[in-house]
Amino acid sequence: MELLSAYQLEQIENHLQQLLARVLHADGLAKLNGMIRGYVLAGGKRVRPQLCVWTYERVMGVGCGDMTNDPQTTTPNPLFDLACAWELFHAFLLVHDDIIDSAEVRREQSTLHIQLASLDSNCPRFGMNLGIVAGDLLFSAAMRVWHDLELPGDTYRDELRLFSRIATITGFGQAIDICQSHVPMDEVCHETLLREYHWKTAAYTFEGPMLSGAILAGASKEAQDAISRFALSLGQAYQMQNDLQDLLGPVHEGCDIAQGKRTPTLLRARLEMSDQSRKDFDDDLHRTSLAPSVDRIARLRDQIISTDAVHTTRQCITELLSSARYASEDQSLEADLQVGMKQLLTTLQSRYFVHV
Repeated sequence: MELLSAYQLEQIENHLQQLLARVLHADGLAKLNGMIRGYVLAGGKRVRPQLCVWTYERVMGVGCGDMTNDPQTTTPNPLFDLACAWELFHAFLLVHDDIIDSAEVRREQSTLHIQLASLDSNCPRFGMNLGIVAGDLLFSAAMRVWHDLELPGDTYRDELRLFSRIATITGFGQAIDICQSHVPMDEVCHETLLREYHWKTAAYTFEGPMLSGAILAGASKEAQDAISRFALSLGQAYQMQNDLQDLLGPVHEGCDIAQGKRTPTLLRARLEMSDQSRKDFDDDLHRTSLAPSVDRIARLRDQIISTDAVHTTRQCITELLSSARYASEDQSLEADLQVGMKQLLTTLQSRYFVHV
C-alpha cells in the first residue's frame, strides 16, 4: 500500500530514525538499543504512518503527495510524530506476537527475541525475556511521543484519548485471540471472532492512524465518526481477506490451521459438516496444533474449501467494503477526503481484495 510520494515515505523513515534515537536510549544498553532500532527500521510497509499522513492531507484539502513534492516544503512535525508513534506501537505488538507464536522469522530476518538471544550464547529463555522487555520499551516510546506532542489543549487531549482507547481495545483483541485458541470448537462464538477483528486489527491498523490525522487537521466530530465507520469496515474486511490468503495459499507448518486459529471461515465450514465429519475435523485440528503435519494441514484445508464457507466469507468481505464505501459518501467529509477514500477502496479492491 503506497499512499504517499517517495519523498514523503523518505521523510517518514528519517523521522522514525530520529525518534528512535530520541526516545530509545540508555547508558550501558547500547547493544539492546541498537537491536531494537534495527528491528523497527528493517523493512515494513509503514501502512499506519501512511494512513495518518494521508488522512491529514485529505482533511486539509492537500492532494496526496502535493504537500511534499517540493523538498523545501515541510509537513508539520506533530504529524510525523503521530505517524511514527503508530509504527512504534505496531512494532511493540509484533515483538510480543512473535514471542506468543514462537515465530522465528519476521520481515525476512530473525525475530527480535531470536536476535536478542545472541547476547547470551543464543539462550532462548534469555531472548524471550529480553524480547518482552524490548516490546515494553517500544510501547513506552510510543507513549512518550504522544505525551511530548506540542498541540493546542483540546487537540492534545483528543489525541491522547484516542491512543488510550485504541491501545486498550487492541490489548483486549489480543486477549480474545489467545483465549479463543483454547476454547472447544463447539463453544467458539462467531460474534466474538468479529469483535477480535475489530479490536485487534481494524482499530489500530486503520481507525487509530486515520483518526489521529483527522483530529490533527481539525476534522469535525461528524467527519471523525464517518472516518471511524470507514476504517473499521475496511479493517475487518482486510483481516478476513488475510485469513483467506493464508487458507488458500501454500500449506506450511506456520499457517493458521497449524496454529489452531479460529476464523469465521473455519466456523462456517464446520457448520456444514455432518456430525461425524465435524468430530473428525476437530480431532485432526487438535492433533495438528500439537504436532503440525503438512499432510494433515492440507487435508483440513481441503475439507474447509469443499464447503461454501470461502464463498460466504467473500460475501461478508463485499458487504464490509460496501459499508466502507457508504461511509465515504457521508456529507460531513471534505470533498477531497470523500474522493480519496473512494479511490483508496477502489485501489485496494483491485490489488488486495481479489479472489486468491
